This record gives sequence, C-alpha cells and structure tokens, in this order.
Amino acid sequence: MKKSIILFSFLFIVTALNATETNKNLKQKEEELAKDVHIVREGGTLPEYLAGDVWQYINDNVRFPAETTLNRSDNSVIVHFIVEKDGSLNNFSLYAGSYPVLDAEVLRVAKTMTKWSPGKRANGEIVRTTYLLGGTYKSENGKLKLYPLPPRQKEQYQGEVLTIADKMPQFPGGISAMQKFISDNMQYPAESIKYKEEGNVMVQFIVSPTGEISDIFGVVRCRFNKCSSASLVLAKEAERIVGLMPNWIPGENKGKKVATRYVLPISFKLP
Repeated sequence: MKKSIILFSFLFIVTALNATETNKNLKQKEEELAKDVHIVREGGTLPEYLAGDVWQYINDNVRFPAETTLNRSDNSVIVHFIVEKDGSLNNFSLYAGSYPVLDAEVLRVAKTMTKWSPGKRANGEIVRTTYLLGGTYKSENGKLKLYPLPPRQKEQYQGEVLTIADKMPQFPGGISAMQKFISDNMQYPAESIKYKEEGNVMVQFIVSPTGEISDIFGVVRCRFNKCSSASLVLAKEAERIVGLMPNWIPGENKGKKVATRYVLPISFKLP
C-alpha cells in the first residue's frame, strides 16, 4: 500500500544538526558522550560486558510468555543505554522492537546487568559511551532465545568521510523535491499497516565527492521509550527509498568536493 507521507518538521532539525552546528559544539558533545559507532570508526575499544556472554545472561534471565510465536518478517530488538566511565549503566530505552511484550522483557533484564568495561578512544582515553545492544528472536525446540544481530557490513566507500562540511550535500532540487521523491516512492509495508506501526527512521548514508550514495543504514527511533509501534520493517523501507535516490549534489569543504556522512529522518505515520 502506497502512501503519500511527508515529512517533516523533523527534517529541519537534522538539517540544522548537519549544516549549522559548529565544530566546537560538536566536539564538546562528543567529549561528553561518545557514540559507539564513532569509537569504532576511530579505532577505539567498545564497552564490553564483564561477567561473560551478555546474550547468555539475557537468555538465562528472560521470562517470555510460553504461548508467544514469531510471525514477523523481522524479529529484532535493540536496547540503548549509556556506559559511564566507571562501567555503570544508565539511560536504558528501546530503540526498536518487533514484539512489545518480548521487547519489554528484554529491556527489563538488560537493566539488571552488572558493570561493563567502559569505552575507550584510540588514544586510550576512557569516555562515556552510548551503546546499542541488538538481538534477534529465534525459536529453538519450542523455546524462544535471543541471538546477536549480525555485525554491520564494512563500509563500501573507501576514503576520508566528513561529518560536517562547509557545504553539506543536497538532494537535487532541494528539500521540496526530496519530499516529493520520498512521497512518490514510499510503499508503506503491509506488515506495518497490519500491526499499526509508525515511527521515525534515521537513515545514515555517505554522499561521495561525485554525488553517489552508498552505505545506507536505517535505525528506527522509538518515541517516549516505547516500541509498540516501531520495528525495523520500517527501517528497511526507508533504506529502500534512499537507495532509489538519484545522485546528490556533493558536499564541499574548503572549496573542494568531499565525501560526507549524512543523516536523513523519514517519518512513517498512519492516517
């Protein structure tokens, strides 16, 4: 089912983040709270669960309803939390889920985890770190278990990629043209309609110096720490839409075209 669903007062927030936030403010924010994905790109060390296999701990402690069956095309759950410099954990929330009752139980158990080793930058500096713990539900011999989501594929684009540039990349024709493109190409997933799912997907991708788009990755952001209406099914549709886009006008830095990482919000809302 195709819907003309646009956007996006939300878009202007991300445009501001992409285009107008100063390098100084960005650096300050990164010093206060480093993202796990940034630490990976910089060659640092991610936080780790100190008491063994984190998935073993979760599987040993969850109490899933016995009658639950897996009937979704995507059976993922993603828990977000912050690992402090001393390894303590806080600010738990659900980023995405597929079965509200199961997802809530995973979140409950995650909150009982003991300290982790903190994240470190490549230079050894210990930092507060955001962390996304992503798993997928599987049924084995009539029992539900959680397994880690497969790791993200290595980025296809090889070379320096900027997060902030003097001129950020643009969709040809500007925001209104991009809104129309998204509306014309969106096919609201039938499964999401059935389960009354809606939410915001943050789609990250790289725009090369020649305007090609690569390394598309979408994450659903749950509202108010609830995931009853947000699954990665919507993220996959958002990724598909971005993959159809024509070449963008590339970003520029110091007068030179550069590869730039861009984050685009796409909103899914049922009538």
